[in-house]
Amino acid sequence: MKRDFTFVHTADIHLDSPLTGLARKDEGFSRLVRGATRRAFSNVVDLAIDEGAGFVVIAGDLYDGTWKDQNTGQFAVSQLSRLSRAGIRTFIVFGNHDAESRISRHLTMPPGVHLLSNKACETAFMEEFGVAIHGRSYKEMATTEDLAASYCAPNALAFNIALLHTALGGNPPHENYAPCTLDRLRSSGHQYWALGHVHEHAVRSRHPFVVYPGNTQGRHARETGAKGAVLVRVSEGEVQSVEHRACDEVRFAGAEIDGVDARDMTELLAAVGEGLADAARSADGRPVAVRVIVRARDGVGRGATADREWFDGEVQAIAAGLSESLWIEKVTLTAVEDGPTTSLLPELDALLAVAMDDEDCANAVREAVAPLLGKLPADVRDPDLSPLLWAARGQDNRTLVAAARRLVEARLAGEGG
Repeated sequence: MKRDFTFVHTADIHLDSPLTGLARKDEGFSRLVRGATRRAFSNVVDLAIDEGAGFVVIAGDLYDGTWKDQNTGQFAVSQLSRLSRAGIRTFIVFGNHDAESRISRHLTMPPGVHLLSNKACETAFMEEFGVAIHGRSYKEMATTEDLAASYCAPNALAFNIALLHTALGGNPPHENYAPCTLDRLRSSGHQYWALGHVHEHAVRSRHPFVVYPGNTQGRHARETGAKGAVLVRVSEGEVQSVEHRACDEVRFAGAEIDGVDARDMTELLAAVGEGLADAARSADGRPVAVRVIVRARDGVGRGATADREWFDGEVQAIAAGLSESLWIEKVTLTAVEDGPTTSLLPELDALLAVAMDDEDCANAVREAVAPLLGKLPADVRDPDLSPLLWAARGQDNRTLVAAARRLVEARLAGEGG
């Protein structure tokens, strides 16, 4: 029995998942990211082979729901075959995105790949390492029972790894599938809980280890930072290290620009340049798409808001000057008020202040917005991509009127009042 070994824990690979947002709007970025989830999985396989891992565990969502064709499954098999040829075994549980009822049942897996049952907890034992691997796959996407409650007891003579696709006690915006408590996992007797479902790397406990590796490739602007897998080293039955390794091909980042001290547009754009340079450096040489949030003092901020097309174009130009692999996903501009002043006429200012308390005004806003909503695609649902559209669909008239007020003030400021 080998007492010292290394294994790779990965999850949420989401093969061939369509990247959203900028990838749908920019053809150059779309070409770049097409296939990024595949390359990220290939990088995980490279990691296992290069580090001499004894085995790999995949804690759910290898796939991303229904395939458009068989190529997705064939690619997965090709990568698992690489591990098999290197003498590395793989153990897989299915999660909500690749529950067995939703994926092809016609794939022949290579030797050394073990798909854990969805009927009950199953245990696989590797005598050469003295390791028992426990897990249960999802049978259906919306699995809301506490699967951990029915997991197999640990093998007293083995190092026990439990695979579970779960939100634990809840991790918004992830659905609360297979809910359980951290205390239940800690008291189970297993030495390592290999979790999946949450797309952020996190070590939730060290006694025993309860670990999320995060997803292998960010898919939109809210999945920022390094994405990859964890490399776990075990010696004499004890976890020695849990190391997150980046495997992503394209990265998403946020750049919050504090430009409140900028006295003019030149200084504000200089601050934007510094923030974008920091975002590019954080990507470790990878292509990066950046969501930019700019805060500026009232006068400078209003000037930028008055001509957003020009300002956004300047931000794009700065990004292009820094790197050909730096994209701007979105620019949000917030003008910080110097004081309670307004460029609106007193009569208009007073009218807007009480507008939403007037039922006729609220009805007028709804009637004006309804025809526009009827013309928009039904699949435009991301509130981060269009917060005003989200407000309109939710009949949040106060948000709409506030946005209209800011736009009028910016236009008046841009025209010298």
